[in-house]
Amino acid sequence: MITNADLDFHHHGSTEHNYAETMFLIFSVPEAGISGNAYFLGRPNAGVCLSSVYIHQGIVAHAGAADYSDAQMHVQCPEKLSDFRLSTGLAVTGSNNARDYHYRYKGTDGLCRFDLRFKGLMDPFDPLDPSQNPMLEHFGGDTEAASGAGDSWSKGHYDLVGHITGELEVHGHRFAVDCVDGLDRSWGPRAEWNSAPVSWMHMTFGTDLAFHLIMTLDIVDGQTVYTTFRFGYALVDGESCAIVAAEVDAESLSLLGMHRVVRITDAKGRKWEMVGAAVAAAPWHNAYAAFISYQTLYRWTMGDRVGFSNVTDVIGVTTLSKKLSRLANARAVSG
Repeated sequence: MITNADLDFHHHGSTEHNYAETMFLIFSVPEAGISGNAYFLGRPNAGVCLSSVYIHQGIVAHAGAADYSDAQMHVQCPEKLSDFRLSTGLAVTGSNNARDYHYRYKGTDGLCRFDLRFKGLMDPFDPLDPSQNPMLEHFGGDTEAASGAGDSWSKGHYDLVGHITGELEVHGHRFAVDCVDGLDRSWGPRAEWNSAPVSWMHMTFGTDLAFHLIMTLDIVDGQTVYTTFRFGYALVDGESCAIVAAEVDAESLSLLGMHRVVRITDAKGRKWEMVGAAVAAAPWHNAYAAFISYQTLYRWTMGDRVGFSNVTDVIGVTTLSKKLSRLANARAVSG
């Protein structure tokens, strides 16, 4: 069970310099075609952290064309995570047994600021708790296999969906933020090398209906393919229920998601099918240099329901080079 204690560091007694604690918020202004995120990755044993804020509007093929990016890699790590402020201008306060968060940011360049409140619509979902996640048994209790993200989430992780409200200002343009999307947090040793290809997916239709999936990925003939469902939940009228089966059909452009069809079955036997069309998309390189995250804001439709939320396909740079580089795919020249 996730509690307020999980808002703070878990590294006590560890000595690994690659021990990491992360916190990730994703949000949007759908009517303006804007998607954004705020990411923290701390390495308390090394005394440093990464702070990243990323905003893009519409379809952006190259990271350099995003509307705003502030990624600072060796910031002094805060002493606690439940309430911190970084020299980058990013501040986060968590409360209510890790359900609620207050994000503030004012960039040092004066080009971007936001004040956002994340009100959790559920208790945090712990994929490492068998009482919450029946897929653990499916994967034989192997937490790395069950999470699908290698060592990144296998020692400690939680996810939840929340109602995000507040204000965003970018390049002098102000936008009201009112969306339903995801937040996650993880802790444990995490190498800065490659990354298991995995998709962090949210399909939301308001505060009464939302879905979260973790799917592993592959690249086949230059296209993103969703392979194995790992875990997830359905949030229906304030009650979360584990998902036990899911399939995703994908169409992408330069690995940016353009169209998705998602089919879900939860532990109660309920089934849903929804379709997503891209509103905004961009490659996000700033979490750290070992991977690229292909982030898309989708307009989701399911019967008469319509919603907007984000999916981010995370793929390690080494994996990308194995799949896409000329040398990796050319026959070696004999000596």
